[in-house]
Amino acid sequence: MTSKTTLPLYLTATAASLFGNSAIAIVLPWLVLERTGDPAMAGTVAAASALPGAIAAFAGGHLIDKVGRRRMSVLSDLGSASAVAALAIVDAVVGLNVAWFIGLGVLGALFDVPGMTARETLLANVSETSGVGLDKVAAWRGMLFGLSFLAGPAVAGWLLTLLPSIQVVWITATCSAAAALAIGLMPLRPTAIAAAEDNSPLAGFTHIRRSRPLLTLLVISLGSIVLVAPLLSVVLPAHFIALAAPGLLGLSLSAYAVGTMAGSGVYGWLFDGRRWTAWMVANLLYVVSAVLIATLSGFWLVAAGMMAAGLASGLLQPISTVVLTEHVPDALRGRVFGAYSALAMVASPLGLGLMALVLAGADLRVGAWVLAAGWALVGGYAIVAPGLKGYIQPEQEVADADHRPVG
Repeated sequence: MTSKTTLPLYLTATAASLFGNSAIAIVLPWLVLERTGDPAMAGTVAAASALPGAIAAFAGGHLIDKVGRRRMSVLSDLGSASAVAALAIVDAVVGLNVAWFIGLGVLGALFDVPGMTARETLLANVSETSGVGLDKVAAWRGMLFGLSFLAGPAVAGWLLTLLPSIQVVWITATCSAAAALAIGLMPLRPTAIAAAEDNSPLAGFTHIRRSRPLLTLLVISLGSIVLVAPLLSVVLPAHFIALAAPGLLGLSLSAYAVGTMAGSGVYGWLFDGRRWTAWMVANLLYVVSAVLIATLSGFWLVAAGMMAAGLASGLLQPISTVVLTEHVPDALRGRVFGAYSALAMVASPLGLGLMALVLAGADLRVGAWVLAAGWALVGGYAIVAPGLKGYIQPEQEVADADHRPVG
């Protein structure tokens, strides 16, 4: 028996959690500035949460395999809701200061990433119970990522203009609680926790190291993150500040978000399981986007590049999730996904550090072309890497896709 409510509840939980995370990323720095008046302190709070987040991603993967995906998702969302709500409670009782901001920021980071990873590992269970194909479930999830990137900060900013910041904090806490409730109520076919041959917390890393395709996918994923982080945090802001048009930065990021939604939609409903074709198109789009952005020519070329990059991201996100879900053993899925998430959180600051080194000896235009060259290398490797085509789309799936109508 399939359930018609499983997929809507899963998507509701995903949307609520993503919006809550996007909103708190805006609300927390705002609250820090209100209470301390120190802009640098907002950055300190964010930086203090980075390392615990990476550790939590690794440890959370182990707990997902040990206690179960649904249970870990619910517990993590409840923990996130409690950490955010504690900001409002502490502020009302004793008043927030720097120590409280850092402590509660770290506490929130310890729950956020494991919760996202747990929901990601539930993808196969949701597909099986709902009767909706794995590729389409992943495509829906990818579209929600794009929507949260587009609407989350905007809605949070709008709420801050209407309500006191503490009330907005309560709204974001409610989002995490709603995500926990949706996952808890979501019908799933009962499955026993699979027994693993290796119960070590490091088993995920071991499995990746022993699988050449998984290792290749990891290298491509980390390479992409190393390039995206300085693009979004350094190159684009510096370009639009130089143009004296900071408002256009928001529009270019919106183009990326719209592209992400469109890319995931195109993957789920037009490629219809033709993963390798979508994979090649996405990586070529990334290279094209990098060249357009590297011109740093006004707004329109850069915005077109961001739209193309969003399309590529929207295509690649569901492919990567589905491929990992299909190929990683059930008993190791949490630890493998957790390993990917932990390393991704390390790759982002690495990319920022490398860009800082480039810009220490060259101007912004050189930095932009360095990123374009990096995308050419990553995109080319993603297409020609040995054994990857058959891993992403086995021959039988190719034959099945060729006999299905598009759409």
